[in-house]
Amino acid sequence: MAQHSAGSHGDVFEVRIFVPSKENTDQRNIRRIIEEKASSQSIQSYVRRLEPVKVAGGDTAGRPFELLKLEDAKELYEKLHRGNVIVAATSGAFVRRDPSSLPVRRRQLLSLEAFVRYKAPFQLFRTPADAFHFATPFKDLFSSIEGFDVADPRILPLHVFDHANEWASLETPSGQKMFRDTHGGNTCRLDSGRREWSRAKALHGGDTLVIAGQVLPKGFHWDVCRKKGEKHLMTTHEVWEFKNASCYCNVYPDGYVRAGQGNSSARKVWPRKSGK
Repeated sequence: MAQHSAGSHGDVFEVRIFVPSKENTDQRNIRRIIEEKASSQSIQSYVRRLEPVKVAGGDTAGRPFELLKLEDAKELYEKLHRGNVIVAATSGAFVRRDPSSLPVRRRQLLSLEAFVRYKAPFQLFRTPADAFHFATPFKDLFSSIEGFDVADPRILPLHVFDHANEWASLETPSGQKMFRDTHGGNTCRLDSGRREWSRAKALHGGDTLVIAGQVLPKGFHWDVCRKKGEKHLMTTHEVWEFKNASCYCNVYPDGYVRAGQGNSSARKVWPRKSGK
């Protein structure tokens, strides 16, 4: 079984720069400016290249979108919960809601900005001038992210919990009320697939995660049970199947899914093991 390994946080800062599969001159210059700014602030930067994928269906059929590779989406979301990560992009970037879907459909794509929302500061630079004149020290970007406790819906891995909406205003009372009206209260909620997410009382898993500077209780997670809900649960890189109403699994704030015990456990069905 894959290990849910602990990470460090606190004074560790880094910049993740997402660039298109084929950079033009402006995009190369933007990347270099960001790297230089990060270096001047003693912050390590890492570049991740997107991949072009043509989408199917609707008005954008056949149009290529720049997507995070599955392994990069997984790594990024884990990093967001183990340190202070600034996310920058030099073009539009998207994450798959269903990693197993072929062909990829536009409605299944989530913007990179929405993917990291509430968890990390995000900056999209369209021109070298934008990057050059960006005067805010990278570390100061975290002052705009509000900390919150374990009862707040912003702690959820929202791309796993709700595969249909982006929830762009959860920092407002009206946004919080709309979320409660849609998904239920703080200790037990129904996700967009009508599965039940209950805050676990028995904490296990070994990790101490952090969100927006808020250190979470060690091993904090949700017990997710199918009940009357949908059969499949999707993360950035896995698909899990709940065969019957009693099936369950554990889901952690960083999107990690841990199988339950015994015959009632949900099981990972994608990616399949070799030879299956």
